[in-house]
Amino acid sequence: MRNARNLSLLVLAGLIALAGTGAAAPAAPAEECGKAPPEGKASCYEKALDKVLAEQGTEAALSALERYTKDDPVALREAHPLVHHIGRRSFAFYKDARIAMSHCKDTFWSGCYHGVLEGYLGSLPEIEPRHVVPLCEDEGNTKRSLFEKYNCVHGLGHGLTINFQHNVLKSLAFCDALPTDWDRESCYGGVFMEMIVSFQNYLRHGSDDHAHHKSFLNPEDPHYPCSALAERYLRACYLMQSSAILTFSGFDFAKAFAQCDKAPEAFVTTCYQSMGRDVSGFTLRDVAKTVKLCQLGRQERQQDCLTGAVKDFILTHADPERGLAVCRALPGEQKAGCYGTVGEMLVSLYPEAGPRQEACARSEPAFVDTCKGTAAVQ
Repeated sequence: MRNARNLSLLVLAGLIALAGTGAAAPAAPAEECGKAPPEGKASCYEKALDKVLAEQGTEAALSALERYTKDDPVALREAHPLVHHIGRRSFAFYKDARIAMSHCKDTFWSGCYHGVLEGYLGSLPEIEPRHVVPLCEDEGNTKRSLFEKYNCVHGLGHGLTINFQHNVLKSLAFCDALPTDWDRESCYGGVFMEMIVSFQNYLRHGSDDHAHHKSFLNPEDPHYPCSALAERYLRACYLMQSSAILTFSGFDFAKAFAQCDKAPEAFVTTCYQSMGRDVSGFTLRDVAKTVKLCQLGRQERQQDCLTGAVKDFILTHADPERGLAVCRALPGEQKAGCYGTVGEMLVSLYPEAGPRQEACARSEPAFVDTCKGTAAVQ
């Protein structure tokens, strides 16, 4: 099961955030969980978080999880499924998806929002498009960031996949009912991410209960299911597929990059960016190690890998400063592309120009305009 453990570390590390900020929650029985055997820790932490949430609400539970991850590397490794658990419990606690999401925050790759939507969809006797389409609409909220909406629509993809018992095609078809290309693409990403995480759970647990997950990925075809899907799904598919490719290459990054080179030409860049995300997670967002691993890809594609890594540095924490720190540390020829990526991400994080300008102003002086250009601010 060594590969299963490696996959867990790789995929989850690419999804979780290191401890965020916020008011400290009163003590929960984390000490007992820290002393529990590794196989029992996740269940123990779930119970501890349930107690905090029931007594003090979602914000306190999220703060408690942040503290647990500082003290216990097992809690850090399990942070994304644990924050999904908080989201599901939050929906049960508040009994309204929109209200529950209003108590979530962006830590641990925004898994709280995804868990709320899993809980909401699971509460319905039958899921129909009318339940899905209006849930993430803006309703005239002009100050809502694209990232906030993304968390909702992406979470729908997770929830649909879980509640359709991991029927990927059915889940994608429900995503197709959403009103815009952006909505649909964000939802597809949630479907493929849930597929990867579920396959990871199958490898980790190895039980018959997870046998149906075997069909999600194919060791004979590391590009599956991307290789069997309609073109409209391929960008979102290849944006997660590196996790499958790395699994079947035995985490040989050079071999994995070579597989990306075999993707359809239109999606080679996407596959390299997906590798960048996984490299970022694999190195636990260590800049020097990330740059070194990206250099195992074709020279003309290494910037694509760094682009994916920088996005992960930023989105894991919803913090542009993390991306700016990467750019400052890169060799000169890679700085412009990096700062351009930061500016692009600012558009998603901040609906107004002011915070984008402030973030770009923290770039190295020679690249302030590069950041502002992709952030669409003067």
